[in-house]
Amino acid sequence: MRLNLWSPLPPSPSGIADYVAEALPLLTRAFEVTRVVEDPQAVAEPWAGRRCRPEDAPSADLDLYQIGNSPAHAFVYRAALRRPGVVVLHEWSVHHLVLHETVERGDVSAYLREMRRAHGESGTFVGRQVARALGGDLLPALFPLNDRLLEGSLGVVALTEFVRARAARRLPGRPVLGLPHHLALPFDPPPTREEARRTLGLPEDALVLVAPGLATANKGLLELLDAAAALRDRHPKLLLVVAGDADPSLELVERGNALGLQGRLRLTGRLSLEDFVRHLCAADVVSSLRFPSHGEMSGALVRALGLGRPVLVTAGSPATEEFPEGVVVPVDPGPSFRAELTALLDRLLGDPGLRERISRLARDFVAAEHALGPTVERLAAFLREVAGRRAALERDIEADRGEEGTLAGFLLEEIRWGARDLGLPGVPLGLRPLVETLVRPPDEGPPA
Repeated sequence: MRLNLWSPLPPSPSGIADYVAEALPLLTRAFEVTRVVEDPQAVAEPWAGRRCRPEDAPSADLDLYQIGNSPAHAFVYRAALRRPGVVVLHEWSVHHLVLHETVERGDVSAYLREMRRAHGESGTFVGRQVARALGGDLLPALFPLNDRLLEGSLGVVALTEFVRARAARRLPGRPVLGLPHHLALPFDPPPTREEARRTLGLPEDALVLVAPGLATANKGLLELLDAAAALRDRHPKLLLVVAGDADPSLELVERGNALGLQGRLRLTGRLSLEDFVRHLCAADVVSSLRFPSHGEMSGALVRALGLGRPVLVTAGSPATEEFPEGVVVPVDPGPSFRAELTALLDRLLGDPGLRERISRLARDFVAAEHALGPTVERLAAFLREVAGRRAALERDIEADRGEEGTLAGFLLEEIRWGARDLGLPGVPLGLRPLVETLVRPPDEGPPA
């Protein structure tokens, strides 16, 4: 079976590039895989293989699209809208990606159409605020955008139950697979905490709190600084390490110095995957906070749990809901967020026995439910199933799909929104022939 795999690949800064690269060797054993990337010459070994640019993508039995909510996935998103395939939806909303493809390219009207298409008149109103950069992080999270992507897909793969349940409601009768985010590590066995610290130059006797990945405001970095400052006297060996790039607007070093964290805060900058994982190995506690959430599952979180590290996560997010009680440490993002974060961190830092109990639960659960081999096998079986139903699924898609930029297409989108507003998402209306007849000039005959 021929499979076109559309995704960034290393050395792309997208975390999804690493996710795809980890599964690629197993996928290539199951399928004849062509990697479709923006710049084939930039793909690092050993993931190069058969590859091409988007415009040169060959015909295949199935196209597999890895979609994340960032500009690195814009070429994948555009292709998924043109040629139906299976979408791996790493986040429920791709609002920021749609903004990149519309507003950031100077086409505000296209963005407002997408918002109306997804959310009706409320979407149009909110879209005007977001297009003026007045929405912050919260409004895009509250108004997800993915409708056009979902409606044109042959099937959807979801990495969280949060996304799977919503996709299944949105696309009744369409194949939807819930697939745990796999665990893959660049070391076998991984280094011990002591070995990792020696390699990274971290103090062996420190209490190391690691915040992995790109440091942004929605990952609670400012609150984490406040908590570290509040605990510096109770835990004089506490060291906060931001393992990855940081948003310059956060001014973490300046803020840390103002809070008296000189010598207790380290920013590493972008890391190789190996050093990134070494920082997780070196940690006593890991922070994987995220608010607002777009329904995503963090690869860093899965790695940290697989390594047996206690991880702070945001309560009410998929990071909490995907794991049994005791595997992660949830922090309520409400008004008492700072106080609760400080109290939980204090308890974890002061109780090695508690850290060990959580570590054991986390390591055992991830080993049983998130192993790389079984997850890729489940994905391969799903892809074969969708490929076998491809013709029928394409007919279903075309039955209610209007031509972009036409009056018929616009009316079908309005009808589709009205049906969703009545609680009928994904119901096959079969109205395309009627709508096309209504908008046809009187002097034209019936459609061929």
